[in-house]
Amino acid sequence: KKSEEAEILSWKFGNQAATITGTDIKITLPFGTDKSNLSANVKISPKASINPDPASIKDDTTSKDFTVKAEDGTTKTYKVTVTVLKNNEAEILEWKFGAKAANITGTDIKITFPFSTDITKLKANVKLSPQATMEKAPANKNNYTNPVTFTVTAGDGTTTKKYKVTVNLIDPISSWTAGWR
Repeated sequence: KKSEEAEILSWKFGNQAATITGTDIKITLPFGTDKSNLSANVKISPKASINPDPASIKDDTTSKDFTVKAEDGTTKTYKVTVTVLKNNEAEILEWKFGAKAANITGTDIKITFPFSTDITKLKANVKLSPQATMEKAPANKNNYTNPVTFTVTAGDGTTTKKYKVTVNLIDPISSWTAGWR
């Protein structure tokens, strides 16, 4: 008697195993995985065949159907869905006013300017972790006479981090007299 088994027994990308529920195969890969260059390692029922060949598929950017054919001709179609996690980092990697870079320590961002600098209309250039966004644009003119708080939201949409930006001015009198003490 010919085998009637038309099953996908396992589906992996590298060390990441998919979850198989009925004919639905789902796999979630780490942030940064290039879905267009995946190579599947698939185990099917003995004496069965699969079409298309998972090893020949290099573009898993959408759900794909795969049909397993048993030795007796019985077929079963599976839908494979690949998801790549969104970034969960909500980091400010760099903060500059013009060419002058601020010092970032944890969530505190500090920078000092000469006393004559107008800090009521500063525009910042900011580099965030991949996929992250900020609720208010530091590139707009902001008043930094008092510390300003910015919230960064990670690409996953849930992770947030508040950063406090403090701009100080060098007092020319105390800097000049410091040498006299």
